[in-house]
Amino acid sequence: MKRIKKFASLTLALIMALAMTLTAFAADNNEHKITVAQNEADKTEHTYDAYQIFKGDLADKEGKKVLSNIEWGSGVNGEALLAALKADETFNDAFAACTTAAQVAEVLGGEAFKSSTVETSTLTDAFARVVENNLSDTVAGTATGTGTVTIDVTGSGYYLVKDQDGTVDTENGAYSRFMLEVVGDATATVKSEVPSGDKQIYIDKDTTGDANNASIGSHVSYKITSKVPNHVGYNYYYFIMNDTLSEGLTFDGVESLTVTVGGETLAQGTDYYVYTGDDVAPKTFRLAFADIMDYEVGADIVVTYSATVNEKAVVGTTGNPNTWDLQYSNNPDDTFDGEKRPDNSEKPGLPADEENEALGQTPEEKTLTYVTELDITKYANSVAADHLLAGAEFTLTGTSMQVVLNTVDYYEASENGTYYMLLDGTYTEAEPIGTDYVEIGVGTEETTTGYIKNAAGGFYVPEDTAEYDGATLYKLVKGTADKYADVNTKYEKKTATELSYVEADVSIEMTTGEDGKISFKDLGAGTYTLTETVTPDGYNTLEPITITIGFTAPDKVSDGTEKCVWTMIADGLAITQNTDTDGGMLGIFSTDIINKSGSLLPSTGGIGTTIFYVVGGILVIGAGILLVTKKRMDKR
Repeated sequence: MKRIKKFASLTLALIMALAMTLTAFAADNNEHKITVAQNEADKTEHTYDAYQIFKGDLADKEGKKVLSNIEWGSGVNGEALLAALKADETFNDAFAACTTAAQVAEVLGGEAFKSSTVETSTLTDAFARVVENNLSDTVAGTATGTGTVTIDVTGSGYYLVKDQDGTVDTENGAYSRFMLEVVGDATATVKSEVPSGDKQIYIDKDTTGDANNASIGSHVSYKITSKVPNHVGYNYYYFIMNDTLSEGLTFDGVESLTVTVGGETLAQGTDYYVYTGDDVAPKTFRLAFADIMDYEVGADIVVTYSATVNEKAVVGTTGNPNTWDLQYSNNPDDTFDGEKRPDNSEKPGLPADEENEALGQTPEEKTLTYVTELDITKYANSVAADHLLAGAEFTLTGTSMQVVLNTVDYYEASENGTYYMLLDGTYTEAEPIGTDYVEIGVGTEETTTGYIKNAAGGFYVPEDTAEYDGATLYKLVKGTADKYADVNTKYEKKTATELSYVEADVSIEMTTGEDGKISFKDLGAGTYTLTETVTPDGYNTLEPITITIGFTAPDKVSDGTEKCVWTMIADGLAITQNTDTDGGMLGIFSTDIINKSGSLLPSTGGIGTTIFYVVGGILVIGAGILLVTKKRMDKR
């Protein structure tokens, strides 16, 4: 396992010229200023220390600062540094013959050692790395600030400027490469970079933003953009993307991921690696580049992938977040003790000792996906607690739109389809089965459980078990239809080969319970039709209702708490939206639906029959009276 030499990583720039025969200025006590020009993208505070490497007499020759009569400065352990330079194979024995500071300086002034820039690294950077490991405890000057920082030092010489160990906010900033300057007054340009990225969600095929809306089972697609970081001065650079989907979003898998750098598609498992599962939890996946240093600094990086809205999605004005951040190397002085790739042997692209690795981390980027809900309470004849109506079946149908990425399996409504959509947003080829009563034999005197039929054909459990004897016996087999989000439409499994904007059919069936309630959850913006497919006996079937759902996303997503705006209209009339205790809109809509009883009409022959029976009865009674009277008269 590699040993991290410094928690801090350091930045450098070299402007140096050496000469041996010049008229000297005062050698040791001149006051000078070293101005450090901070990278504009780095907004963090830096504390810089300046160490005197060489001291000598400073002169100006043809506009260049030159140092003569050179000796080791107060900020370095000269003998240890000389030994380290001779032992380092990087320099190809360039310092082998050196015995003094002046001779080391002469080598540095040669053609092989050139000033490095932000974009380039030279042998001078390697020299600075060795110097950093052989510094003394004597700091010539210190300054703290953001932007441009000025360090005051006393004594002419050649100075190394570095970030003070442990002072940089590594989550948001980066340590600088060393800066080497000949002093007189000098300006050093910081050579560090803080990588960044932008996370967006597809609203349609051509538009991305911070938020969108969707319905259950729909794909939501994401796009991350970044650039190849400035890895100059590093011998290895970690570049790791972390993504965390909330519980209501199911990752479509590593197959949905595509990665391009500079427009070229990279190979998963070779150019980059994706890690998922419990070993990266609570993150959903981590994408680690095999070696970001293989690519040109500044080249565009584009990552796309998708997820599916499932039954656990948060409903209302609160969105379902997807969170992304970027981890990156932030210490160019991490030499890994000569190892180029100190990776986890089982996880290439990830550090073996991540807790102690010098990694920065960008602020989290969030996108939000919103869904809404329609709650219905069914009543008989009027809205009253004792008029709740069970047994009414409704189907909500409609079409929403979804962005589908290449290599993503998706499901499209088709007469030839073999799949059904489940409530959790997944698909199955198993057909939904309705609840049914299945004959299991004939009851006996000893039967105590089961269903039998009544004269009207209905099923019931008798209170008197004696009724089981000799009766056909049934058991109630619960079906699977209540597990399905779509029971009427079959879907065909397809794989998108490019970015597509496709229709997603919605067909949800619900039946009111004893409380008269049903809830259509996880709906997106669109137009739907609510149809009463089964009406309880004795009630009139409702006409289909057209429901229109409108959605307005927040202008920008920052911390993921931003609210959206929903509207819902049924046949031209606004449906009431639920509110919290402060009157805030919750994005969940509620409405009552009333079934009227059928009209009770008179039978065409009923009253006539009654009259017939009444008159007939009177005639019979009258005949009886006449018969009794006649017999009495005959006896007389």
